[in-house]
Amino acid sequence: MKTLTLTIPEMQTEAIAMRVGSALDTVDGVDTVHITLAQMRARIGFDEQRATPEALRTAILQAGFDLVDDSATSCCGGCGG
Repeated sequence: MKTLTLTIPEMQTEAIAMRVGSALDTVDGVDTVHITLAQMRARIGFDEQRATPEALRTAILQAGFDLVDDSATSCCGGCGG
């Protein structure tokens, strides 16, 4: 399991957070989506055999949202961070 953290500047309401979560859930291999509204971030846990960071970014972009890549905070997910 890998983890990717992305910042979505428009994600400022629960309704938008739900749309972002739904868009990410359409990607095969996504296991968890944790949204932090205060920081406008989505932390996505995914199976790297079935999903790629590019597919996750594409899902957000296709849903109509911009994003800022926080790849420096991405990790293998082992520590939960």
